[in-house]
Amino acid sequence: MRHTTFLRTSVALVAATALLGACSDDADDDKAADQPSTSPATGPTTSPVADDDLPDGVRALPARAAGKDFVDLTAGRYRIDLGEGLSFDVDLPEGTSAHDDGLFLASGSAVLKVELAGREYGAPRDPCAGGILPSGAGVDALVDDLAGVPVYEVSEPEPVSLGGADGFYLEANSPEAYDASGCSSMGSLQLPSNPDTAVSAPPPYDGRWWVLDVHGQRVVVQQNCWDCSAAQLDAARPIPSTLAFTAAP
Repeated sequence: MRHTTFLRTSVALVAATALLGACSDDADDDKAADQPSTSPATGPTTSPVADDDLPDGVRALPARAAGKDFVDLTAGRYRIDLGEGLSFDVDLPEGTSAHDDGLFLASGSAVLKVELAGREYGAPRDPCAGGILPSGAGVDALVDDLAGVPVYEVSEPEPVSLGGADGFYLEANSPEAYDASGCSSMGSLQLPSNPDTAVSAPPPYDGRWWVLDVHGQRVVVQQNCWDCSAAQLDAARPIPSTLAFTAAP
């Protein structure tokens, strides 16, 4: 069964649809998706972070209130567990909301998404129809796939360092003239992702993508903004630069 969740920012109705489960283009794919998977789960198993375990000035995400799937944050620096012994610290402005235990961090109209990019991470075969194609191992293989993802206009990859990790940086946007009215998921375009955390939303879209090697693990950072003004993009731009990755001793 295919499930959807919606992220809503305080400034704009983003309607970013998290597609839990791989998308398929034909009946055979849909039938296969209904069968139990024999491969290990791609999403990380995260564990709670306690304030007592953190450096001065760094906070754990507060617990969600009963019946809510997100938590509103005050301004500050937070630590978020990625799984596999990795976590990251990030400075977040007042009014940020954390969804799915920090997988999605919505600040204004921009949504920061940081996740491990294991063997099933990849780019959509067709962002209009959906369906993630896994990339080969390593940072370079994934960067090549992201640079060539259909529909989106993607910049040339640039070497970069972010949060103490090295990798590549790309910018992506949906073409202004692209008509997504016939696309699946309510006229949405899918983004590169793990299959079980895939996000789609209607254009226009502006994104900043980093593909990093963090202590031997491939990590993707996305800052996604839908229907954003230049001022909103500028306001969100500093947030990723505050990232710092940490590994368990």
